[in-house]
Amino acid sequence: MLGLWWVVEGVGAVRNDRWKPFLRTTGWLALGSLLALAMVAQPYLSVAEYKDFSIRGAASGGAAGEGALAWDYAMGWSQGVGELVTLLIADAYGGGQAYWGPKPFTAGPHYVGGVVLLLAILALWRLRTNVVWALGLGTVLMMLFSLGEHFELLNRPMFEFFPLFDAFRVPETWLSIAALALALLAAFGVYYLARPEPTDEASATKTKHIYIVSGGMVGLVLLLIVFRGALFDFEKPGEYQQVVQQVAASNDVAPNDPRVARAAEQYLAQMESDRKARFSDDAQRTLIFLIFAAAVLSAYRREWIPGWTMQVLLALLVVVDLWGVDRRYFSEDDLRRAQDPDDLIAKYDFDQFLLERQAEAGGPGAFRVLSLESGNPMVNARPSFYHESIGGYHGAKLRLFQDYIDHVFMTDRGLPSENALDLLNVRYIIARGVLPETEPVFQSEQTRQVVLRNPDAVPRAFLVGDAEVVASPDAMWDRLQSSDFDPRATALLSEAIDFDPAPLDSMSRADVTLDAYGPREIRWTVSTDAPRLLVASEVYYPAGWNAYVDGEPSPIYRANYLLRAVPIPAGEHEVVMRFEPTSYRRGLWISGIATALTYGGVLVLVGLHWWRREDEEAPADEGADDEQEA
Repeated sequence: MLGLWWVVEGVGAVRNDRWKPFLRTTGWLALGSLLALAMVAQPYLSVAEYKDFSIRGAASGGAAGEGALAWDYAMGWSQGVGELVTLLIADAYGGGQAYWGPKPFTAGPHYVGGVVLLLAILALWRLRTNVVWALGLGTVLMMLFSLGEHFELLNRPMFEFFPLFDAFRVPETWLSIAALALALLAAFGVYYLARPEPTDEASATKTKHIYIVSGGMVGLVLLLIVFRGALFDFEKPGEYQQVVQQVAASNDVAPNDPRVARAAEQYLAQMESDRKARFSDDAQRTLIFLIFAAAVLSAYRREWIPGWTMQVLLALLVVVDLWGVDRRYFSEDDLRRAQDPDDLIAKYDFDQFLLERQAEAGGPGAFRVLSLESGNPMVNARPSFYHESIGGYHGAKLRLFQDYIDHVFMTDRGLPSENALDLLNVRYIIARGVLPETEPVFQSEQTRQVVLRNPDAVPRAFLVGDAEVVASPDAMWDRLQSSDFDPRATALLSEAIDFDPAPLDSMSRADVTLDAYGPREIRWTVSTDAPRLLVASEVYYPAGWNAYVDGEPSPIYRANYLLRAVPIPAGEHEVVMRFEPTSYRRGLWISGIATALTYGGVLVLVGLHWWRREDEEAPADEGADDEQEA
């Protein structure tokens, strides 16, 4: 949006032969922008570094920086073309369970309201300034971006060629910038209304334009109310087939059973009726606000109310309009509940059981938990509040972890892979029933969920006596799921290393003791009678984690596709892993220096201003003293 504004101003400067001051201003803006970016180098340098190792910047099995999001994934939650009407009518496409647009689901719309749109249209029509042109063009562009896959003519070339465009998803979020631009345009519309006109003829023309826009907006909403059935079908794409499958599954009958079709049709008829009612209710609501706004503008043009009253009333209408829609999604009750996370996140008896087992095992770093309480563990964040969970949602997971989930975590039978759970140090599983190779140790009285113990889970760190190089990611995934792979004996490496571990047998000494566990540092005491590999059940991240054996730096290798491995010589050693990303330290230095330069420069400029002012006033003061003395 700012770049587009700069282009519009540049075109105007060239056309009006003002390109020299424009270039000078651009130079100052560039300097200010560089300083502003440098002041926030921390945390953005670390975020940019992380991006290259995440699903937003690394191809499956590839090195950092290779690949990015797939088109279909990136275009998820594209705004429907007709759905743009929700800028004017909040519940035109429903919300929550009643939503019927093309997105998988959504809670509420990007709503600005009829009054804001009325004022914005006035500004676009009557104010021919560069900033208004820029905001208007930017609003259109943001809306086209928000359409995502529904407007490939623009978004596909941007996705393929424009830097970073393929690192983001949910195109509808472009509408947040469109809403900002519309609000600014509405402010320019109020300026146009309050601006005095030089002649009576110009004032009469303004009144005519105000009535045209107001009448046009009222007429548009009336047309949408009257012809809603012809313009909208009020059925989500593919919804009939989804309802048929759900009804058939819940009643254990075939999808082609005639009773299923009747039930699906009855359900959709009820949903269509509800959606039409919500559409009409919010359309009438918008109509009322537009009529009030038109009445305020008419009273102002007839000089029944002064300009400041007109502005206050318009602002009040916008606040009441937006507040009324906002309260559907965010209320005072939400604010009260959000003060204490413990009041928001449910805690069950099985959580308490697991916390007690953790305390018995020595605290954090003892084991991890997998929760299958609500189906897919990768979208359920509740257990992570209480436990070291391998589940939970993150929109930009590490590529390695996402690959592990996609290719290793589940077997062909739809059950968690035993090797995958073992390697991730999953000692307990929360499930609805017993899984193979597990034993139930607790059943919840509150939820009837069962806590299962996985007796084969490896410790958080352990020694292995064999290393096998598997360079291909596909071969690595297959090997990790193989029943003849023993994670306690062998480490699968992605590349050959200059280290030959000694085999383990019943007489070998290979002990690992956890001394401290935290998010930035982990310490172990390792005792081994021969050189071996220490495998840590921690995610491999080369951009920050460093290893030290007895204080000396040691390489960290990627083992078992996802984990870390450190070569350990024979003897007793202290092994430390620390999170020390250079990007973090570099960002702190850059931010600190830029902040000092910026605020120091401001102080210097202020000081120079006062010094020059005093210097200029000094001769006049001395002359006054001489005159008084004479």
